[in-house]
Amino acid sequence: MRRVAFVSVMLALMAALTACGDYANSVKSDISVPASNGPNPGNLPNPNTVPKPLTPQGYASSLSPVTIEEVMLDPVGPNSGLQYVELYNASSSPADLGGWVLSSGADNYTFPYGFTVAAGDRVLVHLFAAGTETANQRYAPSFGELDAVQGSLALLRGGVDVVDYVQWGNPGHAFESAAASVSEWVAGDYVLAPIEGHSLNYTGLANDSSAWFEWYASPGN
Repeated sequence: MRRVAFVSVMLALMAALTACGDYANSVKSDISVPASNGPNPGNLPNPNTVPKPLTPQGYASSLSPVTIEEVMLDPVGPNSGLQYVELYNASSSPADLGGWVLSSGADNYTFPYGFTVAAGDRVLVHLFAAGTETANQRYAPSFGELDAVQGSLALLRGGVDVVDYVQWGNPGHAFESAAASVSEWVAGDYVLAPIEGHSLNYTGLANDSSAWFEWYASPGN
């Protein structure tokens, strides 16, 4: 009798446990995994439709706060001794140009060590000319006359690294490849040579010919 009762209890207990398991397996949870606060890999923007940032203005588009701002290639009358290059420091701090080189590929002018350009200021380098040097006027008597029809100018930090560049007339001039390799120019690009009495002026909007325009000479401005 006791054995029968024990077997009956065990069968009842097993039936109850089976029923609980069936119920637990039949319940569907309404709990979802919390969404991540980070980017959703399945909903990233299409890189082909996202607007690209505009080209930065001024010196931000260059490796240096100091850029070639104006080049006088063909002054009225004789060119020799009347050509100049103007550099501009667009930053809010003085720029140390000691040891920097302005080069045409054939001729070089090296800024003396300790030479600085004040914040927001300009310096004129007079080519193939002599004079009294100041903080804004430098003279390069051994720098040969630039070809007004075709040529190039590079600003080299430490005499090595191209930090600004322009070429005119046609492509393929000195330092073009080096300038293109650091995105300071576009290979094969060039500015049209200016007419007599006009200079090439830089807008600061890009590192190619689109950022240059021909206008009346304005040395120091």
